[in-house]
Amino acid sequence: MNLTPTFKNTLTFLLLAGNLLAGVIKPENAKEFRDILIVSGNRSSYYVLKKDALVYKVQGPQRLKIYSRAVLNKKTNKSTSYGFEVQINGEQPLKVNHKQKWSKGVKSPQHPNHYFSKSTVDYITIPAGVNELIIRPEKRADPVMLRVLEDDSAARGKKKRVEALSEEVPVTLRSGGKDLSYYALKDGHTLFVTLEGPTNLEVITRLGFDPQMGRTEDYRIQVLDNGKLLGTYYFMSERSDESTVIGQNDVVPGKWRSCDIALGKGMHEVKLRLLDDKRTVFLKLNQIKSK
Repeated sequence: MNLTPTFKNTLTFLLLAGNLLAGVIKPENAKEFRDILIVSGNRSSYYVLKKDALVYKVQGPQRLKIYSRAVLNKKTNKSTSYGFEVQINGEQPLKVNHKQKWSKGVKSPQHPNHYFSKSTVDYITIPAGVNELIIRPEKRADPVMLRVLEDDSAARGKKKRVEALSEEVPVTLRSGGKDLSYYALKDGHTLFVTLEGPTNLEVITRLGFDPQMGRTEDYRIQVLDNGKLLGTYYFMSERSDESTVIGQNDVVPGKWRSCDIALGKGMHEVKLRLLDDKRTVFLKLNQIKSK
């Protein structure tokens, strides 16, 4: 059957919209890679990353959550290392690496002799338009189970500046004629924030570009809540043409990128870590209270 270009575009949009409305983003040839995991008594669709890459068509702009679990041959109390690569529209791939222990609450009806690690979540920002997202396995690595969902955690409400505990003295960024205070986050240092929930923490980030960096660079920020890993946020940014760092003439701030972190009831000690060596990211933090 021959399809006109207009009909093809409409069909593509409907398929993408259907995926987004469903929450779970399915790869191409989904049935070939699909597996069902029972997680704490609930059935969830995962997709096996083994020899072949998983290819997704995603409508942006939006942020995706990638849940991943290592497939284990036996029960073990030791942490297992695993990883994969994420590539958006043929750009430089992002390397994802994790270590997790065996989870006793996860089973596969199709593979009862397999065991699985605890899950880890990565957050990837998708640009506007129709995008191709490719997730590739590591060479000669054990299988990994993946579940990709849209992240709709952005909060709405009144914003209040949050003060953090940092080893670095805050710096001043000048942007659009305004002077703004930011915390400098470097590899090996941690930024601490204490908040009472339920609430949302907005993290506004700007990568510090030095003269050796390219026009566009990526960076990773890991977030822990009371010692528990909440996720790793992957950002990609480019140099800003209208922002400067006061007192650091050789550093150019990147365009801002942000994420929202939902915190439940009780007290929370949030830790923010930069996972990239020899880089600096400038952070500004806001608490968002629902209207």
